[in-house]
Amino acid sequence: MLRLIQILCLAALSFAAPAAAQNVQISFGSSLRLENSALEITADSLEVDQTTGASMFSGNVVAAQGDMRISAQSLNLSYEDGAGDGSRRIGRLTAQGEVTMVTASEAIEAQRAVYDLTAQTLEMTGDVVLLQGANLLSGERFIADLRSGTGRMVGRVRTIIRVD
Repeated sequence: MLRLIQILCLAALSFAAPAAAQNVQISFGSSLRLENSALEITADSLEVDQTTGASMFSGNVVAAQGDMRISAQSLNLSYEDGAGDGSRRIGRLTAQGEVTMVTASEAIEAQRAVYDLTAQTLEMTGDVVLLQGANLLSGERFIADLRSGTGRMVGRVRTIIRVD
C-alpha cells in the first residue's frame, strides 16, 4: 500500500499545478461521504450478527462507492435506526489492517479507520499518510470533519508542500 501512495505522490508532483505557499489549502473529506449511492463490498468472507445486523467483512476487503475505494484486511459495518420508519442504516464503518482510501483527488492510508456516518467524522490511526494533489502529510493520527472539510494530523507530523 505504501508503494501505491509513493506512485500517487510522484504522479501528483509531476502533474500538479504550481501553488504559492500562501495559497496552499489542505482539506479532506468532501469526496468521502458515503451517501446517496450504493456501497459495493468484496471480501474473502462475511459474518453477520442477526440481532444487530452488524456485518464483518474480512480478507482482501475492497469497498467502492462512486470514485472512492477503500481497501483493508477487515471492514465492520454497524447499523443504527433510520428516520423513525423502522429502517436501519449504516452508522459506523471501521476498517483495520493496511487501510487505504482513494478518491479522484485524495489518497490516505493508515492501520485503522473509523468513519462515523451520523457525525460525518473520519479518524485514522497508525502511520497515517495523506496525499492531496502535490501535498503530502504524515503522522500517527488524522481526524477529519467531513461536513466542514477540516482535518487535523497529530503525532510527529511531517508535511511536504509544493511551493513552485
